[in-house]
Amino acid sequence: MELFQAEQHVLDAQLRADYYRARLTFLEEVTKKGIEQVSDQRKGQQEATPPLRSGLKLTAAQ
Repeated sequence: MELFQAEQHVLDAQLRADYYRARLTFLEEVTKKGIEQVSDQRKGQQEATPPLRSGLKLTAAQ
């Protein structure tokens, strides 16, 4: 059980490191380019990305 918990702590630390790395990259981009350009660039990336799951759509039963 201790090994599992230690592995989980390592995974959590890696996730946190990735999160803060992404935040720093974002803030560096904003500092260099300005918030408007970074926002427009990210908005374009989101529109180009297809939905994660396509397939069955749930509807309310009548």
